[in-house]
Amino acid sequence: MIKVGYLVSYDYNMLLTSIKQLYDYVDGIFIAIDRDRKTWSGNNFELPQSFFDEIKSFDSKNKIEFYFDNFYISELLPIECETRERNMLLKKMGKGWLIQLDVDEYIYDFNKVAKYLKKYWYLTLFPKLTPIVFRGKLVTLYRQLSDGYLYIENNEQFSFITNQSNYTYTRNNHMVRNYYTNINVIHQSWARTEDEIQMKIKNWGHRDDFDTQQYFEFWKNLSSSNYMNFKNVHPIVPEVWNELHFLPSTSIDEFISKYASNNFQKFIFLDNKKMIKALFNKIIK
Repeated sequence: MIKVGYLVSYDYNMLLTSIKQLYDYVDGIFIAIDRDRKTWSGNNFELPQSFFDEIKSFDSKNKIEFYFDNFYISELLPIECETRERNMLLKKMGKGWLIQLDVDEYIYDFNKVAKYLKKYWYLTLFPKLTPIVFRGKLVTLYRQLSDGYLYIENNEQFSFITNQSNYTYTRNNHMVRNYYTNINVIHQSWARTEDEIQMKIKNWGHRDDFDTQQYFEFWKNLSSSNYMNFKNVHPIVPEVWNELHFLPSTSIDEFISKYASNNFQKFIFLDNKKMIKALFNKIIK
């Protein structure tokens, strides 16, 4: 089975864009929301009834389940609250291929991704014997402009698929083998309104890692006419976002469509025979 989990708070309005990419090809979708509507920083957020109504209306196959719990702990740092919530959600999701996405992460051509995962279905039978994490590649949207999007495309990897029920740090599990898949995931990240960015930098897990206000001023002064003058723009590890690109588009849906048409999902496959043999040897022992 293929299951997807989301952590939802103040940026809930992006969720359906992500779900629409994969809804028809997964077995279950889990949406984690803090019972008291608290962010990892302890700030309040609101979810209008229209959000729940829209999800219910969209969920024609009854695949979506809401998971409410207390995910903010005042004694923990924001990043520790994130890791804790992700682990709680993993356990709620059960067994299978477990994918955790942020609401602003969009996996295009998910039908192909589903076929890729089902090729390795046997790795979910005895997950304790075959612990594994799959890593993908982020295409980071950096600034939404009136005429398109600035974005970064530099093979930045991240973990987001596993057969395990535990993370060691955010979505990472450093205790098991990680495999790179080459799956592209469009991350809307910083391509939001100024108010949304202010909300993001005050509440996300990296809130204390850099001077957020100074970086915000730099970000909001970028345009389609000056972006090429700047390099190494990541707020914490500058060289990770080494170069900006521009794609004309009028909406996020148009960006996803244009990007997908020019960048097909090209997977890196595992050696099935080798993997099955290793699993068999573990079972007979």
